[in-house]
Amino acid sequence: VKLLLDSAIFSPITISGYFTVRSILEGTGLAGTKEKLTTKFKPTLLGAWKFWPIANAFNFWFVPLQFRVLYMNVLALLWSGYLTYVNSQKTPPMPSQPKSNKTE
Repeated sequence: VKLLLDSAIFSPITISGYFTVRSILEGTGLAGTKEKLTTKFKPTLLGAWKFWPIANAFNFWFVPLQFRVLYMNVLALLWSGYLTYVNSQKTPPMPSQPKSNKTE
């Protein structure tokens, strides 16, 4: 239940916050935030839903108690790197509608 709540509530909030803060710090403001949230939020959230449940399950089932914090900190560092990578990717232009060669 905790893993489900973490994925359903915490992940969308933190990912939205990440892209919002990064846009503000980059100087793109609300327009940059909107652009990042519309183009990068969904793939990043899906990535989080793939990464964190497996990481947490592995942590609870296999990692000895004394190493759990270290394990999660290393994974958080890797996740931060992934977020930075996603944020740095140029947003592809929106696909335009194909032109129709039909004459009516």
